[in-house]
Amino acid sequence: MLKKYLKIGIAGIVLLGILIFISVNLSNYRLNKYRDSVVNNLVYKNNQIDKVFENSDNDLAYLFLYDPNDDDCIYLDEVLLKQLSYDHNGIRFDQIYKITYEQSYRSYIQQLIRNTFSISSFPAIVAVKKTEDGFEKVDSFEYTADQKRNADQLNNFLERNHFYEISQKD
Repeated sequence: MLKKYLKIGIAGIVLLGILIFISVNLSNYRLNKYRDSVVNNLVYKNNQIDKVFENSDNDLAYLFLYDPNDDDCIYLDEVLLKQLSYDHNGIRFDQIYKITYEQSYRSYIQQLIRNTFSISSFPAIVAVKKTEDGFEKVDSFEYTADQKRNADQLNNFLERNHFYEISQKD
């Protein structure tokens, strides 16, 4: 009788271990699902925008004005863009390049971004066209405090710029 209880106890411990292992891996998968960026893996400093055009096959580039220490930037990158990618069958936004503006909370950097790209908020994704003198803004998505508005406007920006077609939606 003691052997029977011992076998049942060991089987229960093994089963519990397997369930814990599956649970931990599943929760890690869910967390990491939003940690991988769906934009281009190349990251440029704010003074290297010309290099983006060198890697692009046309005169139009999409710049994700990004600070790796800014919560709004991380949210835009790891949640909003990831969700839109998921909603559109897992597509990647390889035409969008991150341009880092570290310490973007400083007023002179924010003013530099506003003056350079004619935008009013940070983070942003800006479509720029190469010109003889540098580049000019064509279109932009600017992050706001309204999460619902962000998702709608980002989706509209991506549709306007032909990242996906409406028919790709579920």
